[in-house]
Amino acid sequence: MKIFCSFILFAFLTYSTGANALERVLCEVRSDIDSDIGKISYEMDSDNRSIEHMYQDTFHNGQLTNRLELPADGLKNGIVLNKKDKYIILRMHSDNFDKERGGVLYLDSLYSALSGERREYQMELAMDQNGPILMINNQSFTKMNIIAKRSKVFGVIGIEKINFGN
Repeated sequence: MKIFCSFILFAFLTYSTGANALERVLCEVRSDIDSDIGKISYEMDSDNRSIEHMYQDTFHNGQLTNRLELPADGLKNGIVLNKKDKYIILRMHSDNFDKERGGVLYLDSLYSALSGERREYQMELAMDQNGPILMINNQSFTKMNIIAKRSKVFGVIGIEKINFGN
């Protein structure tokens, strides 16, 4: 099952503004399900003050297999980062995100498809002199490792937890 890396959330932060824009990786996402890697990338505007575009990329064996452009603003309705059958596995939303200042981001994950239980992680996208950074519990992070919740009978049934680090 490749349900976890194809959603790369926090796959959510890249921008691009033309030939001179430099795309940078904000966060790398891995899971214990498969060897696929997800990256959230961004590009800043020509003044280097706001995010223009954000991308969620999925790589298999080092080759780009999927690129999803994510809105740099307008997250009130949320973005489904991964869906399997009728289940929304991972969704990101924000009530106050601004492409120049950042904001609070919520990562909603399916803990158990059997019970319908969900878990939410509160993160922050902050802007500093070098561009955007992701933070959780006032600690910056550049990597997310998704740990699957497994059932002996059904196999993978959700996301047990997400580890944030550098």
